[in-house]
Amino acid sequence: MAPPCAAGRLLPPLLLALAGAARGTFTVGAWPRVAVVPFGGSVAINCSRSACPGGNATLGLETPLAVGMGAGGRRWQSFRLLNVSQWSPGTATCYGRCGDAQANASAGILVYRLPERVVLEPVAAMAVGESRNLTCRVVEVAPVGNLTVTLRRGAETLRTESFGAAEGSASVAVSHLLTAGPGDHGQDVTCHAELSLRPHGPLFARAAVPVTLSVFALPEPPQLRAPARLEAGTAANASCQIAGAFPAGDVRFTIALAEQSLNFTVTATGDVLTAVTTLSTSTPGRQELTCTAAVATAARTARTQLHVYRFPAPVLELSPASAPAGSEVTVACRAGVADPPAVRLQLRDADGGVLAEGPQSRLELRLVARREDDGRQFGCRASLAIADGTVTKDTDTRLAVLYKPEMAASDCPSNRTWLRGTREALSCRATGNPAPTVVCGRNGVAVSTGEPELVTRSRAGTYICNATNSLGTRSRLVTIRVEYEPTLTERGCPAHRTWVEGEQWELACRADGDPPPSTRCARDGGAHRSRGSRAVSRADAGRYICRATNKHGSAVRSIVVTVEYEPSIGETGCPARRLWVEGTPAELACAASGNPPPRVACAKLGDGQDPPPVSPNVTRAHAGTYQCRATNTHGSALRNVTVAVEYSPAAVSLRVLPSANVSRGASFSVECRAEGLPTPTYGWALPPAPNLRFAADNRSVAVAGAAAANRGLYTCTATNRHGRRAGSVMVRVDESRLALLASLGSLGAVTAVGLAAAGGYYLKTTACKKGEYNVRDAEGSSEAACLHRQRHDRGEVYGIQLTQP
Repeated sequence: MAPPCAAGRLLPPLLLALAGAARGTFTVGAWPRVAVVPFGGSVAINCSRSACPGGNATLGLETPLAVGMGAGGRRWQSFRLLNVSQWSPGTATCYGRCGDAQANASAGILVYRLPERVVLEPVAAMAVGESRNLTCRVVEVAPVGNLTVTLRRGAETLRTESFGAAEGSASVAVSHLLTAGPGDHGQDVTCHAELSLRPHGPLFARAAVPVTLSVFALPEPPQLRAPARLEAGTAANASCQIAGAFPAGDVRFTIALAEQSLNFTVTATGDVLTAVTTLSTSTPGRQELTCTAAVATAARTARTQLHVYRFPAPVLELSPASAPAGSEVTVACRAGVADPPAVRLQLRDADGGVLAEGPQSRLELRLVARREDDGRQFGCRASLAIADGTVTKDTDTRLAVLYKPEMAASDCPSNRTWLRGTREALSCRATGNPAPTVVCGRNGVAVSTGEPELVTRSRAGTYICNATNSLGTRSRLVTIRVEYEPTLTERGCPAHRTWVEGEQWELACRADGDPPPSTRCARDGGAHRSRGSRAVSRADAGRYICRATNKHGSAVRSIVVTVEYEPSIGETGCPARRLWVEGTPAELACAASGNPPPRVACAKLGDGQDPPPVSPNVTRAHAGTYQCRATNTHGSALRNVTVAVEYSPAAVSLRVLPSANVSRGASFSVECRAEGLPTPTYGWALPPAPNLRFAADNRSVAVAGAAAANRGLYTCTATNRHGRRAGSVMVRVDESRLALLASLGSLGAVTAVGLAAAGGYYLKTTACKKGEYNVRDAEGSSEAACLHRQRHDRGEVYGIQLTQP
C-alpha cells in the first residue's frame, strides 16, 4: 500500500502534541490504528509525540517485522513495514521518551491476499428433471473470514455463503444442487467472490466465467412410418416423427436404409418434428430402415424392415388386334421375370370376371369376334406374394372388331323439336369400325353437325344423314321441327276491320307459332269476345286486344273494328214538317246516320210541275212536299219533308157589293181580302156612321140604308206575325136615279162575277193541293188565293177564289 500523503502524516502528531500540551503530560500516538497490507507487501505507520519540555525527546517503533525509516518531523516520524510475510505479525508499537517520562501507542496489522482465481466448474447437459451440483471454487484468499461467495442463475440468487476465521490463506468451494427444468435451458450461472477489509480497507470483488446451462428432453422414441414393400427402381416416401423433444431446434435426425444415410427434410408442428425422406433402391431383398433422433447427449432409434422386390407388369396381347366380325381372336396373358418369382396370373373380363387363371407364366384364350365385342376390354392381372401381403399389377387392352356403320335411334333420333332462338347442332352419332364419318344435308347441301348454330324457322325440314366408313354406308332421315313463340301479323290479323251491320262476322285472328297458338280477343278494357260468328251490331265497333299464346310465349295485337251500316233518317236530324218564312235563306237540311256517312239529296214531289225556282231565299214556290234520300254503299233511306212557307200579307183587295157607287137608302158591303200565312187579321179605317155592321171575322163591313155619312175612303189593313199591308176603296153615295140604275147594273155584274168564281172553283187542280200556285202579286188585278179546308174523309181539299178590285 502507498504511504499516506504529507497532510495525513502530519495531522495525527500535531493533534497528539496539542492534546499533550493541553493536559501537560507526555503522550505518543500511532496511525493508522490498523494497517492493511497485502501479503509480502509494505505499509507505513506514523508515530507522533506531544511537546517535551527541554527538547530532549525520542520516538521509535517496535515490531518483529523489518522496518525502514521514512520521513519525519520535529514531533513525528514515519516508519515503513517492509515485506510483510507473516499472516499474524501482531501489533506495531510506537514509543517515546521525554526525560524520565515514557509513552507508547499500538497499531494493528491486517494482512490479506486476493483470490488467485474464481472458477465455476463446468456443467454437462442435463435432462429435464435431472439434478446436478453447481460448484464455485475460490483459490487462495485471505483472510477467509472476510470472504463472501454468491451463486446466481440469471438474476436469481441460488446461494450466498460466508466463512469463519482461519489462519493464513485458503481455498474454498460453494455448491448448490440444481434440478433442471425446461426454463433452465440457456440460463447463465455466475459466481461472485467479495473480500471485504472494511472499515480499515477496501472491498475487493472477483467473478468467475459464467457457465451456460444446457437442458434437454427426449421422452419418446421416434415413430417410423414406411411401406412394408418397395419395388426396386421405384421411390416411396417414409417419415420419422418425434414428439415432445426439447429443445426442438437442437434435435438431430439420422435416417439410413441398409446403413446408407438418406437425405430428408424436417418440418415442425407444435412440439412434433417430422423428417420425411424418399426411399429408392435397385437391389431386391430385405433391408433395414432406421431413424435416430438425438438431442444433447440423448438419442433414440426406431427400426423397420423393408421388403424390396422386382415385379414387372404382365403383358396382354390380342392377335389380331383388329379383327373383322366373325374371325377368331387369341387373347394371351404372360408374366415377366420377378424377384421373388412367385407370380400368379389371371385373365379377366371388363366386369372383373375371371376367364382363366393359374401359377403358370402364360395364359391363353381363343374366341370368335362379334359385333358386340367391339371395344370389349380384357385384363391381365399378375399377383406377387411378399411380406405377408400381395402385390398386383394389371394390364388392360381392348379388342377392335371391324363392322359397317350403324345408327341407332337413340344416337340419331328421326324426329327432333328445336326452339327458335336457341342454339342447336344437327348431331348424329354412328357406330362402326373404323369410326364412320357422318354427313347430314338437305336438298343436296351439306350442313354442319358439329358446333351448335342459331335455330331459325328455315332450319325446319327433313335431312338425310349418311354414316360412312371403309366397309360401307348407312343412311337415316331426320325431321327437324322448329317451335317458336306466337306472332300476330297484318296478314293473319289485320289491325283494321270493317264489318257490316246485320251480317254474320267473327273476330278471327290467325297467329303464327309452333305449337299452334290459341288466340283470344277481348274488347279493350272489357270481357273476352265469345268465339263463333254472330250478327254484327253497331255496338261491336271499337278497339280489341287479341292475344296469341303457346308454351313458348305470347303475342299481343290491337285491332280496331269499324261497323258500317245502311243509312237511316230520323225525326231528330230530319224533321218531317218545316216552317219557312218567305225571304229568309232557303236551306233544306237533312241529317242522316250511316257508315260510311251517307250522301243526302232532297227533291220536291209533284205531278210534273216545274221545280221550285233556284233562289237563295225562300219563296212561296218552295212550299210543298220533298223527298230526301240518304245513300251509302249499303243502301238508302227515304223521308218526306213537308215545307210550309209563311209570308206577310200581300195583294190586299177590297170589293164593294153591289157597287162602290151607292144610292141613298141602299145597302152595300165592303169586303177585304188579302193573301198571307198565317191568315192575316183585318182592321178598318172608314167614315164613322151608326149603320155599320162588321162581320165576325172582321173581313167585311155591311151598311144598311146608306146615307151621306157612309161615303168616303174605306181602308182595310191585313196583319200577321210577319207584317201588314193595307188597301183602300172609295165609296160614293148618290141620291139620283142614275145611281139607282147604276146599282142595278152593278148587281148584274156581281152575278157574272159569281159565275166566274164558280168556274174557278171547278178548275181547282192537284197542283194547288201540292202547294203549287199561280199568283199574280199585283194590286188592282185579279188575285189568286189557295183556300185550305180540312176534310175528315179524304184529307186536305184546296180551292181557288178569283177576286177583282
